[in-house]
Amino acid sequence: MSSTWIRRLRPSGPGTAQVLCFPYAGGTANGYSGLAHAFTPDVEVFAVQYPGRQDRLREAPAQNFQQIIEHVLEELPSHCDPEKPLALFGHSMGALLAFETARWLQQTQTPFAPRHLFLSGRASPSLGRRPSDFLRSDAALVAELRRLEGADRQVLDDPEMLELIMPSVRADYRLLMQYIWDQGTLRDCPFTVLVGEEDPVVMVGEADQWRTLTTGVTRTVPFSGGHFYLNQQFQQVAKVMLSALSATLDGTSDPGQVAAGRAEP
Repeated sequence: MSSTWIRRLRPSGPGTAQVLCFPYAGGTANGYSGLAHAFTPDVEVFAVQYPGRQDRLREAPAQNFQQIIEHVLEELPSHCDPEKPLALFGHSMGALLAFETARWLQQTQTPFAPRHLFLSGRASPSLGRRPSDFLRSDAALVAELRRLEGADRQVLDDPEMLELIMPSVRADYRLLMQYIWDQGTLRDCPFTVLVGEEDPVVMVGEADQWRTLTTGVTRTVPFSGGHFYLNQQFQQVAKVMLSALSATLDGTSDPGQVAAGRAEP
């Protein structure tokens, strides 16, 4: 089946696990290609492609998180195997979408209820939403992208490229400004929280507060780097994720444990 919302980045043979990735604001499914290829062959990796970018450039951007979640839930059975455990990964805005999608999957008691949640580059929504004026102008939004190093400098310096990417970036930041946590949590779902130690917008302690949103085991893993530490450390991130998945699937995680440790190079 040709998918609009879910893209397969790494097929597997008789694999043991599946990972569905949610991009950051302005990001694309292809942005996870490096992470997908860092996994061992027994992990099948998918990513969500939001409308309004790349091959979906002519489509209207999503109006709210719910629209994205509903389409992902609709397509999930066509791509993922209900007999294989599913994990969700999200970076920045994608972490919120992964969390909310996991809640829906758990509430509906589908066979796709995630066995593990990987939340990257995002403070826990339980801390509230920071006031922001990024949307007052494109100049302010571009300045924020430069600060986070979330786009290639050549793209940000090229007016024609900016004209192509700014509608989706603007739309995604609007989604972030609309999002309000409704105090919902997850039951018995392990969380691995990943964060850059030099992230200018997410402190390690703020990321660690995700642990309050699940009754499952949580671990917070700091990496060297800033908000987009991920782009330079696909191998290390995949190693942490594989270790966490193995512990979850083997049933070796202690549900009462909250651990923190720095990722080893």
